[in-house]
Amino acid sequence: MRRRGEAVLGKSRGSYEHGHSGVLNISWSDVARLCRDLVEKIEESFHPDVVVGITKGGVIPGAIIASMLRRDFYPVHVTRREQDEVTRPKPALLAKIPTDVVKDRLVVVVDDIVASGDTLRVAVDECWAQGAAEVKTAALFLHSTSHRPDWFGLETDDLVIQPWDALVYSQGRWSLNEDYRTKLEEMGVSTDDAVTAVLLETT
Repeated sequence: MRRRGEAVLGKSRGSYEHGHSGVLNISWSDVARLCRDLVEKIEESFHPDVVVGITKGGVIPGAIIASMLRRDFYPVHVTRREQDEVTRPKPALLAKIPTDVVKDRLVVVVDDIVASGDTLRVAVDECWAQGAAEVKTAALFLHSTSHRPDWFGLETDDLVIQPWDALVYSQGRWSLNEDYRTKLEEMGVSTDDAVTAVLLETT
């Protein structure tokens, strides 16, 4: 993990809108290590039957954790976005979990970052509504002002740049994700330097 820059912004809700203190570039090896750490924490006190990952960001660590635990994995679609643009003031459940997936089962719900906890709450409520026996929560990263999940990998108020969406492909070329670019510019961080750092972390 490489940390860059120092800036203080006004605090608000949502991972991109959160008041960030710096920049944290995450590599795939970082993701694997954090997932291993989470698996060990989860297994200390809870033995889930199924892992549920919140789309999009939570699907990747969720699937990794499910594989490490050798458990079934299912996604749940909870988002404020449509076509990758924020269109809702609060996260909405867009695709329900089939009842037979979680009914009478121990469930752990996974997301990549918890900024406010609103998305996790919607996913957890859906699992309860579908008859889960018990529901716990886990995330790779936690912002300090957020509702705390049962387990998390790292608490940080940095802007976390994930390896799976740092660079996006559009019109025949790769470029820095516009959400990251906008936030970095607001923080006064050179986006050219950011792209270089991302390439070093993800290749």
